[in-house]
Amino acid sequence: MIGVSVAATALRGVRRMEAQAELARRRASRLGCPILVSVTTEVKPRDPLALFARGLGVTHNRLFWSLPATGLAVAGLGAAWSFAATGPERFAAAAAAWRELIATAAIDADPGLPFSGPMAAAGFAFDPLRPASGLWDGYADGLLLLPRLVFASDGQRASLTLNGLVGPSTSSINLHLSAVRRLRDLIGRTWRPPPVGVGVTLEDALPPGVWRGIVTDAVADLNAGHLEKVVLAREVRARAATPFDPAATLDALRRDYPETFVFAVARGGRTFLGASPERLVSVHGRVVAASALAGSAPRGKTICDDVAFGQALLASAKEREEHAVVVRMIRAALADACAQVEAPDAPMLMRLRNVQHLFTPVTATVTGETGVLDLVGRLHPTPALGGQPRAAALAWIREREQLDRGWYGGPVGWVDAHGQGEFAVAIRSALVGRHEASLFAGAGIVAASDPAHEERETNIKLKAMLGALGAS
Repeated sequence: MIGVSVAATALRGVRRMEAQAELARRRASRLGCPILVSVTTEVKPRDPLALFARGLGVTHNRLFWSLPATGLAVAGLGAAWSFAATGPERFAAAAAAWRELIATAAIDADPGLPFSGPMAAAGFAFDPLRPASGLWDGYADGLLLLPRLVFASDGQRASLTLNGLVGPSTSSINLHLSAVRRLRDLIGRTWRPPPVGVGVTLEDALPPGVWRGIVTDAVADLNAGHLEKVVLAREVRARAATPFDPAATLDALRRDYPETFVFAVARGGRTFLGASPERLVSVHGRVVAASALAGSAPRGKTICDDVAFGQALLASAKEREEHAVVVRMIRAALADACAQVEAPDAPMLMRLRNVQHLFTPVTATVTGETGVLDLVGRLHPTPALGGQPRAAALAWIREREQLDRGWYGGPVGWVDAHGQGEFAVAIRSALVGRHEASLFAGAGIVAASDPAHEERETNIKLKAMLGALGAS
């Protein structure tokens, strides 16, 4: 069972919840609409992944977010509020809906705790105008999801946040006492992740040779001057005799790729999850951080080979120019909404377990009322995921790629009550069902690209998810 002190602290949170709920009832009566109530209390640190894992039988909506290298992990269950947006204006619509909800909210938070106050998980489709299949049902073009229960830990302190909507006559005490009992059941016992699946088989979503043919067509159009760069994605399908376990996969990803953003958004019986090395943008206080990540090379089997691959990547004129295009775009997009936009003159190497990339951090300072969702809308998609020129590359992908990317390559992350938050680019990712998963990887195609080389690059990028799912 959960420790007495934790349960008692959580129950005190419920009493604070009721105090805020009474304020919200009066506000709801005056305004004629439900009011968000959010209360955060400190609890004993546990592993939030346990909450995500054991929530499978409790709710169709679950989320997980972690930066393993820092000790930060967050899990959420249920949906106190959600908002689905469609079409090209999905970022602006989501930002407006979130601001409207927060403007009247009754919030009792402790800024000294991790993830204190309401925090909505957010995910967006790469391209809302794509020819859609049924693969991504439940994952809207833009989705904000505010969990009923959020448990966060930074390794030193932990917080429990209860969220709910209160109307003029709403009584919420039963709901939130239930949430505390649920927390007691879900994370009270020691949780050990089960082993990842075995007996996994793989196949390309397209017939053999078709993806290379698409790359060949892209190279022809690039050489004809129709495009400067286009990023093509590839889907590989995995099947398992025993059910996949998303929590075990997440545990493997955070262990093997601690420098990445490990994320999951579960909807119904499927989970979109991954370990992305690429930050799209974050806002903490007035500080903005973005990342340019473009240009890839394998890791070496020996130290000498590894260094040689990295130095060749740094010296490659082709890879450096592709990377520079991404940096210029990020700087220009931030300059329209931020001050003091800065970036190093030359890229550095980001080394992950299976691949190394050219990497340039970009920083800026927020001006005015700009929030993280506003910046997400300005930055997505960068040339590292779409191409250049942006509109022409997106149109080419839409017409020729033969793939429903869904949320792959889109922004995934979170936003808080102050408009602050963090978003990763949803790469190194998979949409996981019970016995079948779709894995995605992409490669930047330029006029000098070789189809066989680009296919090998996607194979390298797929290794992270393949290993975490139990495939060789």
